Amino acid sequence: MAKQKIDQLTVSYDKDADVLYITEGKPREAIGEMMDDGVIVRRDLKTKQVVGFTIVDFTEHFATHKPQNIPLKAHFSALNAMA
Repeated sequence: MAKQKIDQLTVSYDKDADVLYITEGKPREAIGEMMDDGVIVRRDLKTKQVVGFTIVDFTEHFATHKPQNIPLKAHFSALNAMA
């Protein structure tokens, strides 16, 4: 069985804009697809694979909901099957 490479996840937060960015692997050009509740799924322009997420109004998501666990060790490829 071949090993599947796991890219590093980068998580950054812009306090002034209240936006959380989660990116898999190296930065690259992507197109955003708005989902419910201010979550943007970012896809690679060429492959259409999920390469990250952007959560707008991040603190509002957690001020009005119970605390949530966000698994940071994940394969975005599972989401690509849904595309």
